[in-house]
Amino acid sequence: MAVARGLGRANPPAGKSGSNYPPFPIGGPTTTAWREEMLTRVQELSGLKSWIEANPRKQTPSGNIPQAIANQLETARLTAAREDTRNGKRLSRWTKFWASANGAAFERTLGNLDAVEVDLLRLAPDDYVNGQLPSLQAHVNRYLNKDDPRRKRIDEITGPGHKLTEVDRDTLVAAHHAANSHRRRELIRLRSFRNLIGGGAVTLLVLAVVIAVVSHSHPGWLPLCFLPEDKKRFVCPLHEFPVPNPTGAKVDDLVAKTADPYDVLVIELVGLVAATLAGAIALRGMRGTATPYAVPVALILLKLPAGALTAVLGLLFIRGGFVPGLSALDSSAQIIAWAIIFGYAQQVFTRLIDTQGQGILHDVAGQGAAGDRPAKSR
Repeated sequence: MAVARGLGRANPPAGKSGSNYPPFPIGGPTTTAWREEMLTRVQELSGLKSWIEANPRKQTPSGNIPQAIANQLETARLTAAREDTRNGKRLSRWTKFWASANGAAFERTLGNLDAVEVDLLRLAPDDYVNGQLPSLQAHVNRYLNKDDPRRKRIDEITGPGHKLTEVDRDTLVAAHHAANSHRRRELIRLRSFRNLIGGGAVTLLVLAVVIAVVSHSHPGWLPLCFLPEDKKRFVCPLHEFPVPNPTGAKVDDLVAKTADPYDVLVIELVGLVAATLAGAIALRGMRGTATPYAVPVALILLKLPAGALTAVLGLLFIRGGFVPGLSALDSSAQIIAWAIIFGYAQQVFTRLIDTQGQGILHDVAGQGAAGDRPAKSR
């Protein structure tokens, strides 16, 4: 049984039909692709529910499972179509925005559709379940570890010559539910990682802006200027000042005469451009994602303020003599060139975060139907 992964927009229920969902037309489109996919999945599962209910060989439910399925489908449809209500009133736009931003809308929709799939497995006739065994096995193998007893039991059930029993059906339901739960937990982990990256990018951006503003107000507080020993001029990113006698010159006086309020801002912009180039090159090793959480985009955005800051910090390290083999820079062009190098060098630090992001995306996608996921150490 395929797993729901996206949304669209459906018309509200009309009339008093058995399924409460009009087959057509489906309204839309909605604002995001995952809503379109999910709404399509709602229609598909609604049709499957109607077919199972009309099948004379369907299982006899011990509880009110058909009503539970109808409620779950309606909940998923309303959330996907942004038509949620609370106490009979539509949710405000602010509430809808936060529900989408923090992943609550996606989790609510996907969780209800996963529950519908599990409940339909309880009601479906044996011949339908037998036909779905390969898909069920592939889904379970994709998300459960190789040593998971539920996965091992599924392999036995789907083996040749095995006749499906009621106990086997319960095992299928439990394994399918476990695989769905594991996938949703990985999606929550992915969303949390995306939020951390976004928070880090915003923090670095604010820090870069603060440094630029402070340096603009007080150019002498963070000077990126150099006094070469064999040159008779004092160099800053934007200006150079002649120094007839470098030995007796006072650096503070030279900084006051030469440092420009826009020196740090220019260096940050150069570092940002270099980081943008590094991000563009890093795209060749990144894969897209079918999830609604744009982790690759967040990783690229993190590099931009990081490049601006590493450009400034790198020049400060040179000025302080902490970079072995580098003395005072000789010209404004050299300062700009080193700012480009240090801005690009942020890739050394953010590459580790890129690797972590790609690993989480790999976990969300599963290991494939063949199932080579290693057991995780606890």
